[in-house]
Amino acid sequence: MGVDMLPRIPLLLAVACCLGACHKAPPAPSLPPPPTEAERLTADVRSLASRAEALLEAQHQLVWVFWTEGRHVDVSATYAGQEDLFTLDNIRKVDRLRQLTKDPREVRALTALHSHFAGEYLSHALAEYNDASANLEASLTFTVEGRELRYRDLERLLANERNAARRKALYAAATPSLERLNQTLRRKEVRAEELVKELGFASYESFGGELRQADLAQLSVLAEEILQATQAPYRVVMERLAQRELGVAFKDITRADIPRLFRAREVEDAFPKGESLTKAQATLAGMKLDLAALKNVQIDSRDLPRKNTRPLALAVRVPDDVRVSFKPGSGVLHQARVLHEFGHALHLAFTQEKRFELARLGNPTVGEAYSSLFEDLLEDPVWLEEHAGVSGEERAKYLATSSAHKLYLIRRAAGRLLYQLELHRRTTEVDPKVLYREVLSRTDDIPMTDEDAERYLVDQEDFFQSADSFRAWFLAGQLQAQLKARFGPSWWHAPQAGEFLKGLWTQGNALSAREVAQAIGEKGIEPDVLLLRLGTTLQVPIRLDMQGEEPGPIPAPGPEGVTAPPAP
Repeated sequence: MGVDMLPRIPLLLAVACCLGACHKAPPAPSLPPPPTEAERLTADVRSLASRAEALLEAQHQLVWVFWTEGRHVDVSATYAGQEDLFTLDNIRKVDRLRQLTKDPREVRALTALHSHFAGEYLSHALAEYNDASANLEASLTFTVEGRELRYRDLERLLANERNAARRKALYAAATPSLERLNQTLRRKEVRAEELVKELGFASYESFGGELRQADLAQLSVLAEEILQATQAPYRVVMERLAQRELGVAFKDITRADIPRLFRAREVEDAFPKGESLTKAQATLAGMKLDLAALKNVQIDSRDLPRKNTRPLALAVRVPDDVRVSFKPGSGVLHQARVLHEFGHALHLAFTQEKRFELARLGNPTVGEAYSSLFEDLLEDPVWLEEHAGVSGEERAKYLATSSAHKLYLIRRAAGRLLYQLELHRRTTEVDPKVLYREVLSRTDDIPMTDEDAERYLVDQEDFFQSADSFRAWFLAGQLQAQLKARFGPSWWHAPQAGEFLKGLWTQGNALSAREVAQAIGEKGIEPDVLLLRLGTTLQVPIRLDMQGEEPGPIPAPGPEGVTAPPAP
């Protein structure tokens, strides 16, 4: 090698090294990041929701067969193979995802699913007590004048009994049979308190708040204001009614007289057997609403011997498979029930919400408001004259009775809510019977006897149910007022009214009761409209002096006091 070549060697070596480096194998592709906790939970929860939806569909298929044909069905068998569905672990998964979620609509859907799973868990855990109390109530009998009577027939017997002394005897004879039932109901109450703690809720009230999607503390303020505002008008109305229907002063009636007091006899003949379905369909026709013409609605009007006499609207799948069961009946109560169920069916049938949790789960207040809207036509003087031929003094007497009954029910719901809240809030030992006597004596404005107080558990409800009907009545009153203002006193004649309602129904259960009120131009759920209507009909001024309105939903409390983002 010549001397001239020596300097080139390092340069060639450098180029060779560079070329070697340029031809190295490419780096291994980076792995995708592992799924986040929220992503993992979302997949799990979607699977749980899908299973719950399929289970509900199967159960409602069976309920339909039982209701329409009277055939024995075993709904409990549908849970076979589903033992791992409604577990504490899955309930906590749903709640954890809710805590991680920021989107308000998703929070609402998850809250509805969480309430459903918690409700199923409680139902299974309390099945022993529920079955025992249901079977016992069905078998309870009492004896009057040598006749054995069923306890479940007591209300009907009292309503039909003209003689006050016999009513009192019926009521008194039925009371001792309640003790066995009360024992079971007491055990159920204790177990329910324990179970809501197992679910992670701080209290019975906090679980009730999620279930009802309401701030129960603020709702209790409204209940108290309504009791105070209606106290004097209520006494005037009840005095008139007691004198007219029973021939005695209001101060002399007892709770045994209540079913008879509100028995609407004046218009029974205006609703003969076989016409209630026709009247309901004719009412909808003016709004261009025809349930029978909808492909997703099935109306079963067969008069089968074992068919349940009560109308029923049931959704096997929302909105694709909605069914209405109807058996010909007579009387104003039957007509009211038909219109009530038609309200449910319309809401379900016109829903366009695709999300299972927002289409059929969640709090029932909104659905009950739509049903009450149509049921309230039985208290509309124009509708009564048009569809039942009821007018003049006959109509005035009936409306006085029905409006007094609605006022009674509103006060009753307010009293029940206050009683339940006080019962579950007291940290010191409290005698529930004494508390029941104290609150309901004021609510009904009828002195409570020892026999009345024995019904403190039978008259109790699970997780503040009165909060739903309480708000639904007020929202229905606001809906009715808006329809009259927009489309006239006979709003059911306006096709535009049908379009207006369909626009609300398309939302399914995705809107809260407050949001429905706001969608129709109201500030929120307010009782003033309904109370004004009742006061006008009853010819007594009813004014609710309140600054606020019914509160919206509260944030949903999760396990160990964790609070989910509030629904809008």
